[in-house]
Amino acid sequence: MPKVYEELARALAAADQGPVFGLVGDANLYLVDCFIRAHGGDYVAAANENGAVLAALGYASVSGRVGVATVTHGPAVTNTLTALADGVRSGLPALLICGDTAVADRQNLQNIAQREAVLSTGAGFEQVHSAETARDDLIRAMRAAAAERRPYALNLPTDLQHETVAAAQGAIRIAPTPPAVVPQEGDDLHEAVAVLAAAKRPLVLAGRGACDAESRAALLRLADRLEAPLATTLKARELFRGEDWDLGIFGTLSAPGAVEAILQADCVISFGASLSSYTTSDGAYVEGKRVVQVSPRAADLGCWHRPDVAVLGDAAPTVEALLRWLDEAEIAPSGFRGELAPRGLGDFPAAEAPAEGLDCVAALSRLEALLPRPRTFVMDGGRHMINALQYVTAGDPQHYVHTTSFGAIGLGMAYAVGAAKAAPDRPAVLICGDGGFMLGGLAEFNTAVRHALDLTVVVANDGSYGAEHVQLRNKQMDPAVSLFAWPDIAPVAEALGGRGVTVRELADFAAVEAAIAEGRRPLLIELKLDPDRIGT
Repeated sequence: MPKVYEELARALAAADQGPVFGLVGDANLYLVDCFIRAHGGDYVAAANENGAVLAALGYASVSGRVGVATVTHGPAVTNTLTALADGVRSGLPALLICGDTAVADRQNLQNIAQREAVLSTGAGFEQVHSAETARDDLIRAMRAAAAERRPYALNLPTDLQHETVAAAQGAIRIAPTPPAVVPQEGDDLHEAVAVLAAAKRPLVLAGRGACDAESRAALLRLADRLEAPLATTLKARELFRGEDWDLGIFGTLSAPGAVEAILQADCVISFGASLSSYTTSDGAYVEGKRVVQVSPRAADLGCWHRPDVAVLGDAAPTVEALLRWLDEAEIAPSGFRGELAPRGLGDFPAAEAPAEGLDCVAALSRLEALLPRPRTFVMDGGRHMINALQYVTAGDPQHYVHTTSFGAIGLGMAYAVGAAKAAPDRPAVLICGDGGFMLGGLAEFNTAVRHALDLTVVVANDGSYGAEHVQLRNKQMDPAVSLFAWPDIAPVAEALGGRGVTVRELADFAAVEAAIAEGRRPLLIELKLDPDRIGT
């Protein structure tokens, strides 16, 4: 009869969710070894426990599967809390298999109340209760993560892992495709039609929950029927790329032309968006407008902004119902598009090359042209983030990986490791700041090297924690505490086994182009920037 850790390793392989990201210790090494040796499992060894969970989240973001990570107990679990919190707020499904000290071992140095620590992040928690229930406990936690779109921790005491258990056979089905949420005929749907019928300047807004091909096609039909422009949230950016009347991002990152159109609108109908304060620009972009919010997640409706009408439903069936009622009532198109230019409203001003040194926008614009595509684009937090999101694209919203749902910097590198594993045929690109790289990326860059990932890392190095530098300058305070004399980062990338290129002026991009064309080993491009010459 197999032992518990052997049966759990078999269950992981049978679930077929992809690689396991982890860092081994005495409470999970038998499980990992069995997963690799007995089942040929793909194991990615991270340098840090937080990085292991972040990589699992990056894998989930790109693949749509449940990302799986494993760590040992005590400090290993507390190291994962930032990643778990970010995963909860990003709505990403992940399973963290964490060892735990034996119940009777109260004096173990690494003993801690792991349940309370995990639950504080908003993640789910499943205890392995016995040898007989262990496999079912794992499957239940994985299914809950998939259904609830958040990380779950499976807590596995060390002494229980070596007990014997009856073997089970067969594949494990984790996440069957859920049926579409069809809106119910009734007051909410009828009120939504009434709002659209009265609108003179309607706007159609798409969020990450409406990024599939069927939703996109439906929203284009609705926008055409209403003669409304289209826009997206940050996480759905580029959904309507190349379409006439695309305003780009709706929110604090909107282009100047898009802002003018947004302010003119008198009605916003959103699909698959939570309408956060960033999307509404603290309410400024929806002030004085009628708002219809459509989402298949009841938790999204009214979560941030209270809409005039809330409709529970997926985008495609809701659009079909709205079009049917609009046609039956013979509602005329709004004509709003006639007041706008058909193209270019979502564009940002072209970058101008500086007389000397390196300008952030000019550098990012050059990288946009040089970096391989199609690509997976991972965005770390920091001062560089606004310009990077304005001038660097992913090409498809589902190829964009957002890493700042918890407001933390330094999560991007590990996210990128998982994203690159999820789409090995598509190059991954991470843009981060020097602070984020040194804080959370340094060790996991070597993880990318060890696993030969197709990853390019762009470090916007202004020698500071830039957001704080801006605040100190704006308040006429000494910015010295935000400045750091980092070593040159490109040579550090070489020391870690990758490649590195330093860019001090635009002429240095010839070396960048050559390095990208060479296409071997993870590449780091260091942009040397002046903290006093970067836009806020």
